[in-house]
Amino acid sequence: MVRFLLICLLVVAAGTAQAAERLTLSSGMREPWTNAEQTGFTNQLLAELFRSTGLDGQVLFNPAAARALALANDGTDDGLAARIAGLELEYPNLIRVPEPIFFNDFVAASAIDAPVAIRAWGDLGTFSVAYILGWQIFDHNVPKVRELTQPKDSAQLLNLVRAGRAEVILHERWQVLWHARQLGIALRIHEPPLVAVPMYLYLHKHHAGLVDKFDQALKAMKADGRYARLRERVLGPLAPTVSPRK
Repeated sequence: MVRFLLICLLVVAAGTAQAAERLTLSSGMREPWTNAEQTGFTNQLLAELFRSTGLDGQVLFNPAAARALALANDGTDDGLAARIAGLELEYPNLIRVPEPIFFNDFVAASAIDAPVAIRAWGDLGTFSVAYILGWQIFDHNVPKVRELTQPKDSAQLLNLVRAGRAEVILHERWQVLWHARQLGIALRIHEPPLVAVPMYLYLHKHHAGLVDKFDQALKAMKADGRYARLRERVLGPLAPTVSPRK
């Protein structure tokens, strides 16, 4: 009897320790996706996923992509949030959760009243264009344009619009809208996006048993409206006319 009770206590203790484990995922995307207050879209989305699967966790910002990938692959971090597909081919210890957490819309934007219409990469050719130095998705797709400027950050990029030095800027939809609001700059986002890239969660293989749980929980959030409500609450104020994409 004593032995039986001891075994039960050990099982309960192990379960409690597992439940108390806090997962840490990193993301390289800042506002409005993540922030120090944990109120960004990715922060809140993951908090809901953790709650719905009975786990505890957090999303921390790590701007050093190579370092973040290495930390996740060696198990120092438990995984990654908001990364493109295919990382598992280069980092074999990472497992991708199949359902995308959101789409990164890479868009053209201009001053609100500028006589500009951009629907595809080829439309950029006759304009002065700017995008942040090092953004490879634009390096690989932007055709020859009348004038190209490559500032170092979002603030410099938006100030080119304010100063009339760039007719079209290229960026990720929600980050550029967030920065524009901070700077008091009215932007027009040209539709459709030049490209939309699905973004995913990755977990270290030690957490392989959680991959399907996260996948099902994320699908459930999209099906029952929690995902859309979160998106509207966090991203809606930036551009209320944009329809949500699952």
